[in-house]
Amino acid sequence: MAAPSEVKLIPVEDFYSRWVVDYDQGHLNTLQGIDESELTSLLPKFLSLVLETHSAPNLKIIDFGCGTGRGTLKLLNVPSATIIGLDATPSMLEIARYRCEERLASLPQDARAASVHCEVYNPLIHPTPPECAQNAVGLISTLVMCHFSTAEFLEATGRLLQSGAFLLTTCTHADLAQLTKASVPDKETGELLWAPNHIHTVEEMKEEAPKWGFELLSVRECVPKDPNLVGAMRGNWEGVKCWVGYLLRKK
Repeated sequence: MAAPSEVKLIPVEDFYSRWVVDYDQGHLNTLQGIDESELTSLLPKFLSLVLETHSAPNLKIIDFGCGTGRGTLKLLNVPSATIIGLDATPSMLEIARYRCEERLASLPQDARAASVHCEVYNPLIHPTPPECAQNAVGLISTLVMCHFSTAEFLEATGRLLQSGAFLLTTCTHADLAQLTKASVPDKETGELLWAPNHIHTVEEMKEEAPKWGFELLSVRECVPKDPNLVGAMRGNWEGVKCWVGYLLRKK
């Protein structure tokens, strides 16, 4: 067993399979809480860009690394859109699929997406994406980029997007990532677990985006304003840039 302070890295699919039961619990005291808060304004900006330049029947929007559907659910009220959730962990996708199908059925016919699909996809193992996820006009990816290098992430998402499409991605800010290591305790062994991850800087994104055919439209960095969002991590997070969000356009 690893020492209490040591974080054991395990494959992404294995890690999220172990975490899936508790994944959506207590998010108001984690980075997910900050992400939820910032997406209330960033996501509408992204959707406005997509809808200004694209329309049905070619309105395909992807949630890349959708997990249990936290972001996918937010896309289901885009009228006539095809929504695709992609994730490497089948057990997470099962929850996302159930939640999304249930939510979609509850929305008015004229104010909901045309369909939603959830597919297993790990571009680091199988680079070719599912056919249903190709040539999208928009893609969101929330708190997922840490499991890729910047180049790997832009290459993988670029494969899914057509020219003129828009990308919204959020991740842990480098300032926070350099202060603390994320981890989740394994209920059975007590080990602190995490998946392989990368620290991303804004400067790196600015440098890499053009190399992979993207134009960086905007950058938003966030220091938590609500102390309830930092919870037990307050000593590390207070006054520190914790979250960053990007809007990009594929050339």
